[in-house]
Amino acid sequence: MSNSAVPAFDPDDRAVTACFTGHRRLPEDRLDRITEKTLHVIDVLIGAGYRNFLCGGALGFDTLAERCVLERKRTSPGIRLILALPCRDQTERWSRLPGEQARGALREYQRIKGLADEVIYLRDFYTEGCMRERNQYMVDRSSFLVAFYNERSRGRSGSGQTYRLAKEARLKIYNVFDALGMRNET
Repeated sequence: MSNSAVPAFDPDDRAVTACFTGHRRLPEDRLDRITEKTLHVIDVLIGAGYRNFLCGGALGFDTLAERCVLERKRTSPGIRLILALPCRDQTERWSRLPGEQARGALREYQRIKGLADEVIYLRDFYTEGCMRERNQYMVDRSSFLVAFYNERSRGRSGSGQTYRLAKEARLKIYNVFDALGMRNET
């Protein structure tokens, strides 16, 4: 998938590439504020010369971030939404969602894939470790991470893994969760 008016994604062009990570479950009562903050940071990044936005195609914050990038493409046509997907069958496990929720999530996933400037599959099929490979791929090709991540959350998550990888790689990080003052609520 490509748009001839926009140059192809150069995975070595870290200086103008940002990636996203975040929780799959977002607080319904904060969706407007999360969206507003995400759009704002995208605007700041565009103003600073960022043109590539890598998203991992997961439910929750990834989907919200993808929508925000697509929204900004209307007024900034030089930016690119690049989906870095762990595997072609990424959505197989989404069938565990309740009926209409699963169908809606799959429709939105397909819609976003159709609008993305580029779709990169790291594996054909799900394998143990393919999610981590996707997370590492995004961090390795970015200089900035936009997150919606509660650093106090317990347990293992892809968002936590990506956040830690980004910190280790010394990416600049903007955490929407913290920007909304939600850290003080946990």
